[in-house]
Amino acid sequence: MASLFRRRRAIYFVLLAGLLAIIWASYQSFNQTAMRADKPLSDLLTALDEKQVLNGVFTTDGDRVDWTDAQGGRYRTFLPAGYSTVLVDKFHEGQLPVDVAQSPGSNVWLAVVLPNLILLLVIGGFLWYALRRYRPRTESSV
Repeated sequence: MASLFRRRRAIYFVLLAGLLAIIWASYQSFNQTAMRADKPLSDLLTALDEKQVLNGVFTTDGDRVDWTDAQGGRYRTFLPAGYSTVLVDKFHEGQLPVDVAQSPGSNVWLAVVLPNLILLLVIGGFLWYALRRYRPRTESSV
């Protein structure tokens, strides 16, 4: 009986740890994407001309740049197709640091695996609970 209790407690602990890991990963993803305000391309070009930009982080898809201005404001600008190379050249002309980050759309873990993992954990937990609770009891013969 004690072995059964320990095994059940270990399974509950693993399920809880998995659920907490999924919640933490989702929160980190949401927290990173929600911290920048959108600015149009004209504002970024004006800030570059006035030397008000400190750095820029381009995505691997070349569809946006996250940048920081001299006052510490963080902004996101979406770029038209093919314009990222021109903008990278403008950053290099101003001798500004440029970095490249992986596009969030290409993150397979957050886009595909994580929602399915949550669904499988919920369904699996329910089935495990239902099968354990409603299994037929056998009478002991003595």
